[in-house]
Amino acid sequence: MSQAMWVIIPAAGVGQRMLSDCPKQYLSLAGETILDRTIEVFLTHPWIAGVVVGLGANDAYWPASKWFDNPRVRTYVGGAERCDTVQKGLQLLQQASLQDEQHVLVHDAARPLLSQSALSRIIKHESSQGALLAMPSKDTVKQQEAVSSVEPISKVKSTLDRRHIWLAQTPQKFPLGALLGALDQAQMDGKQVTDECSAMELQGWQPDLVMGENSNIKVTLPEDLIIAEALFSHLSNSKAH
Repeated sequence: MSQAMWVIIPAAGVGQRMLSDCPKQYLSLAGETILDRTIEVFLTHPWIAGVVVGLGANDAYWPASKWFDNPRVRTYVGGAERCDTVQKGLQLLQQASLQDEQHVLVHDAARPLLSQSALSRIIKHESSQGALLAMPSKDTVKQQEAVSSVEPISKVKSTLDRRHIWLAQTPQKFPLGALLGALDQAQMDGKQVTDECSAMELQGWQPDLVMGENSNIKVTLPEDLIIAEALFSHLSNSKAH
């Protein structure tokens, strides 16, 4: 690794599945917001240059962040979808004179438990095809039969070989120019992409799977926050001892 990396954190969503009064990234996790804890993971790592955070147009919570005035954190107004917000973040880094061949990281705002060791693994991993943190599936995976209006109950079509199933996490790492081009192309083609890797796959890339960690969970549902609280407490106690 020749130079420190920039990180894009898309945080413009509202997290409807959390059923909360505020966007999930601003819910409290052990006394601080999820977003603040996520940003801290990167700012405390020696190989991170800075963080750009995509916020909602009417975000009233960010001014209370402990990172609000930090010179290594830049913010911008995100888009309607995650991919739109990431696009804008890449454009911002381009305008800040980051070269197209430089690798950038993209990380979910609601993954506050990323460890320093996992972050180091993805940063140090070298690949011409990009890379992402991921975990091999521990569960038996079923493929659903197409649901029809005649019979709306979900049925199993087949059992997939879990030896070939990995669950994607973040950060995901790609060259700035290639990722921006892939997201632009997906948008023009009307293709839905749910992460950066899927956009790159549409361009024929085969990113490397770098081993993640079970604790690197994404807070999506109310019960996830309970799990995250328990994991944070456990990890904090382990560091203390």
